Amino acid sequence: MDNYQKNQEFSKGTISPMDAFSWIEKGFFQHLESNKLTTKEQMQTFTDKYKMKFAENEVKVKHLIKNELDKGNVFFTLIAVAAYDTFLELGISKEEAILLTDECINKPSRSYIIEGTRKMLDYSSNPYQSLVEASKEREQYFFGESFEFDRQIDNEYGYVLHVKKCLFHLVLKELKRQELQHSLCRMDLGWINGINPEKHNLQFVRPITFSTGNTCQMWFMKKEKELIKD
Repeated sequence: MDNYQKNQEFSKGTISPMDAFSWIEKGFFQHLESNKLTTKEQMQTFTDKYKMKFAENEVKVKHLIKNELDKGNVFFTLIAVAAYDTFLELGISKEEAILLTDECINKPSRSYIIEGTRKMLDYSSNPYQSLVEASKEREQYFFGESFEFDRQIDNEYGYVLHVKKCLFHLVLKELKRQELQHSLCRMDLGWINGINPEKHNLQFVRPITFSTGNTCQMWFMKKEKELIKD
């Protein structure tokens, strides 16, 4: 499967969360090693400590897993927490550990997700509708019942989604690692940055997330085409 196909599936939620986030975990370690963010000696130590931290935290949040979708979504959060905890244990400052965790979980996949989203919208006769449909598919088949979605507006011009409950947020609260919420929310920048408002006649705004408040809102808005001037 090439990167375009992989991200078409990722963007539409047709692969499982566990498959998608296993790919993220693999990219994390590849990025860590290829960018020499740790020495060769530290790499084995990091891997061993990461596995230990992951296992310890997994036990603490096992009660939050209610179904198969939850397993993958909890897995993603545990990747970030285990990586962050490992950086801290290696003597890296809290601020630098947050930045390194953010970089390693988001940077490897972002360009591919942007590319996949952009191509999906470029080839669509109605980019707004395509993106909204992809979002709805993911709500049901990727996130599931441990997330709570309230569709406050849902018509041909706008789709305002109020996320009242987020499993990522619940896991971070349980592990007392809410400082990583911003990094997890930044995963969405891949498909968000794939939107070209002028070309796709589509605007997206995310005025609040669980990293800045107690809810998350996503506003998809169809953009009226500008009249061609003489």
